Parts: sequence; C-alpha cells; structure tokens
Amino acid sequence: LLHGPVVLAADLGPADMPFDGPAPALVAADLLAGFAPVDAAAGRFRTTGIARPADLSFAPFYQQRDRRTAVYFKSFDDAGWAREQVAFAAEHARQQDLARRSVDVMNLGEMQPERDHGLTAKNSYAVTYRGRHGRDARTFGFFEYKAKVRPGPLILQATYWGEERNKLFDILIDGTKIATQALDGGHPGEFFEIDYPIPAELTRGKDAVTVRFQPANDTTRCGPVFGIRIFTPAPAQGTV
Repeated sequence: LLHGPVVLAADLGPADMPFDGPAPALVAADLLAGFAPVDAAAGRFRTTGIARPADLSFAPFYQQRDRRTAVYFKSFDDAGWAREQVAFAAEHARQQDLARRSVDVMNLGEMQPERDHGLTAKNSYAVTYRGRHGRDARTFGFFEYKAKVRPGPLILQATYWGEERNKLFDILIDGTKIATQALDGGHPGEFFEIDYPIPAELTRGKDAVTVRFQPANDTTRCGPVFGIRIFTPAPAQGTV
C-alpha cells in the first residue's frame, strides 16, 4: 500500500512481543474504499471493516522501527473470502495451539529479542523480507543464542522463505548436530516451516541450551531464517 511514494505498513504491535495470530487479510471488492484517514498528511490510516481478523492501523513503514509490521497482505473479494475462511480459521487455531505449547520463541533480526537471547554471530546479517525479520549466516559464519527448554520431548521449528535456493546448513544444540537442512526453492511464493525433533538427551537436566545455525561447508550459506520456536509435541489424540 502506497501513500504517494511512501510505503505504508500495518502496526501489529511492539517488536519485542511475539505475534502469534494468523497473517492479516483484506476483504473487499474495492480495497482503497475501506481505508479511512486518521491523519492523512502524516500518512496514517485505519481500515474500516475490510481487515480480517480485525481492523488495522497503517503508518509509514520507515517510522515503525520499534513495531512489528506487515506490508504484504492476501486480498479477497467476498466470495473468495468465503472459500478461504475455513483455511484461515484452521490456521488461526493452529497458531493458538502452537503458542500454548511454546517454550521459547526467537524473533531473529530484531534487536531486543536477539539481545534477550544473548545472540552472538559471525559473518551473519539481519534481513527483512516481505515484512518479516530474519537472519542469515554466510560463508565461514554462524549465529547462535540461548533458548529456554524443559524436560521431555521438544521440537525446534524454523521458518524459511520458500524460494531460497542453493543453501545447505547445520542446526546444532549445545554443539551436537540435530539436522542438516537444504533450501531448494520448493515452496514458491510463501514462507514455510520445518520441524526438527530435539533428542531428549540434549535437554535432560537443563533449563537452557545453545542453538546454533551454520553453513554445512565452506562453499554455502545458511538461511535466512525468519524465526525459531521451541515447543512441546501435540498430545496424542484421546489424551489431555
């Protein structure tokens, strides 16, 4: 969304707080008619009934460095939204369930979360793509941070952009490799998540571990990674 030459972004809350809701969507035959000025001269607007799951406030992207923002949205007419709503509701329920089971959430590329997690890095850079923050690690580089854990089975989940190619990297917990991941462009046009089970012996008796991402060899790169979450597995059906 542009206001003259200025890119506007939706305010999704403080940058140091996780956003666990579904990605916002816009629903209207005429999207621009669904924006009302709050302070048009300053580029501030609010949606009026067209945003899902709730209306949004928009302001210039460059003014929101301390806020979590979105600049890309799925858009639908009423008929398209009716078809999409079932999937949208299912994703919302999935995100809520994941939030309840989460032990640690790392918002890579954001100053306060990286500081809170004691992140250290070499040849690694914060990135922003399609409104999402992340971090890469280039040749001979790495990034690592302290993550909270608890006893019992845990899963590490990382988010990637689906069109990244020719990337190969290792994921380590306290120096032990738990996965080698290749990115080959297999999810065009979307962010996607991959789950990595954490062996129980790596967390036994601990309340924190060091999570490290690094290129798998000296000719490739890692990521970017657009967020990492550690959570407990879903309970088996029929159990509480």
